[in-house]
Parts: sequence; structure tokens; C-alpha cells
Amino acid sequence: MDQKNVALLDDAITALNNCRNTLANISETCCTPDRSPNMKEARLLLDNILSSTKESYKNEQSIHKCIEAIGSFGSKIGFLYATCCTSTREPMYQSIFTNLMLVHGNMYGVLGHSH
Repeated sequence: MDQKNVALLDDAITALNNCRNTLANISETCCTPDRSPNMKEARLLLDNILSSTKESYKNEQSIHKCIEAIGSFGSKIGFLYATCCTSTREPMYQSIFTNLMLVHGNMYGVLGHSH
């Protein structure tokens, strides 16, 4: 793997860790306990993306797993965002989406597709 692709994956991992930290903050400050299963599912999906991204250094086929998982994670975050009871967390959800867009773009960049 060339240095450009390594840098794209490194940046993706940083962005995913930002998502992880933000999701932890959202989860810890949530006032509605019944949202907990959705938060746990979101964390599991994010862990799968991180794992697949790390595998991508050695096996570019893992990138396809990342791209698919980003969609699943994004839809779970969209559900949590749309059903959140306070607007104070809106910037946190937006931060997750911004980081996901970077990861998604970087994954396609490693595959040779860029805008």
C-alpha cells in the first residue's frame, strides 16, 4: 500500500476515534435509559468499522466492509439524532456525520475513486 493510501486510512482512523469519543459523550449524557440498546448497537457498529479499517492496511478488500458498515452506523446515528429530546446534542451528532463523511471519502480514495 502506498503512502497516500496509508495517510487516508490513518486519517480515517482518527475520524472514527473522534466518532467513538463523541458517541461516548452522547451516551453518557443521555437522560433516556431506553435508548441504551440503540447506543450499544451504534458502538458495536463503530467498532466493526474501526476493525475493518485497520484490516484495510493489509487487505484492501476490507474497505468494502467499511463502506457498507458506515451506512449502517450512519442510519443508527440518524435514528438516535432524530429521536433525541434536546437540541444541545445536535452539534455532537453533526460532528459524527462530518467525521463519517471524511471516512467514507477516504475509503473510496484508497479504492482510487475521489471527487
